[in-house]
Formats: sequence, structure tokens, C-alpha cells
Amino acid sequence: MSRITLFFVLLFSSLSAWANVTVYAASSLTNVMNDIVDAYQDETGERVRVSYAGSSSLARQIANGAPADIYLSANTQWMDYLIEKDHIETESKVDLLRNSLVLIASKTTPKENSWQWFIGQKGLRLSMADPKHVPAGIYGKQSLEKQHRWPEVKNHIASGNNVRSALLFVERDEAPLGIVYKTDALLSTGVTIVKEFPTDSHDPIIYPMAIVKNKTSDKVSRFYQYLLSEKSKNIFISYGFTTI
Repeated sequence: MSRITLFFVLLFSSLSAWANVTVYAASSLTNVMNDIVDAYQDETGERVRVSYAGSSSLARQIANGAPADIYLSANTQWMDYLIEKDHIETESKVDLLRNSLVLIASKTTPKENSWQWFIGQKGLRLSMADPKHVPAGIYGKQSLEKQHRWPEVKNHIASGNNVRSALLFVERDEAPLGIVYKTDALLSTGVTIVKEFPTDSHDPIIYPMAIVKNKTSDKVSRFYQYLLSEKSKNIFISYGFTTI
């Protein structure tokens, strides 16, 4: 285990001590999960702590012993990674949500023919999550490849460690265009949605959820079931997700 990984494991262990349930969730779920957790804590009095980051980063932390009880990934690849390493209670794995991918523009970027304008400029970068590891970036690269646009931009990427970082680059006008989840773009007042990518241009954007190996308990099961409840589904839908 690297020193950096050990540091985060110890840090999250200390922070989790006050919580009844610890959830590791993809960063694109930040706002909706905060609302769900607030509602659950108000109803039950049980405390839930959520750690947000890129799905790949969270999966690696769990594989290295980080104290997560429930894992919510932004794609199936990283859930499968943990299943293969026997870190997941496989019978608890469910596909919870769907999302879509959009091209966004900053406030100063031309809204008409944004892509053509971008390609014609020099020194500008397209903001997206890391296309090698982070689900939003992987989906974005797939879509650009399917549309034969990846060669135009592959050397001009501003790569973020999660989708929220990619959104922030465009909000700050540090990048004129970006690729993010639709749910993230809808939350921002600093960007404009230029277009939605065709769903058949990338793998289905599915958010699986599961209980981490040997972490099943009454408290963990209660919150797990709460995430599957109609109340949680309505909150997810209100943020633009599609429930499965």
C-alpha cells in the first residue's frame, strides 16, 4: 500500500468513526446524495457520511481497505473491478441510475457552432474528466471517437480528476467547452448546454450500487434500502437522473 493510499485510508477511518454508515459515491452524485442523506438523517436520526470522488479513485481506496460500507459508482467497470477482487457483496449489487452526457460552453464561448469555433482556435482546451480512468471522461472519449472527433482534440484536453473538476474549468472560463454529465450541467448557472451526445455513441451511463464485502449490518441495510425507496427515487429524478 502506498503512503498516499495509507494516508487516505487512515483519514477516512477517523472521519467515519462518528457515522453509522459510510458511503463512497461518485462525485456527480454530490448534490442529490446530500439531499437524500439529509432526509434520511432527519427521519431516522442515524448518521450517514458520504465521501465523494471519481469512481476509479474510490474503487482503489476500497480495494486498499478504506472503510466504506456502500459503494456507488458512475459506471459498471469499477464496480466489476471490486467484484473481481472480492470486495463486494455480489447479491447486493443493483443498477440504480442512468445519466446522459452533454457538451457545455462557458459564458464567453459562442453558442452557435461552438465546436467548429473551438476547432478553429489555437491554444484552447476541451475540459473533461480523465479519459483514461474516470467514467465521465471514458464516456466522453467513446462518444468523440464514434463521431470521429477525437483526433481533433486528443492533444488539447484539460483533464480533471473527476467530472466536477471538468465542470469547474468551464465555469471559471479556463476552458471554453467541456463534456460533463447532464445532471451536473443542470446544476450550474455558469455554463450553457450546447448539445446532448447521442446515447448510442457511448456505453450506457449506469450507476451501480452495492454493499462492500463484510459490511452488511442492520444500519447499512436500512440506508441501502432507503436509496432504493420511492422517496429517494423521486429525489434522484428531480436532479435529472433516470432511475432503473
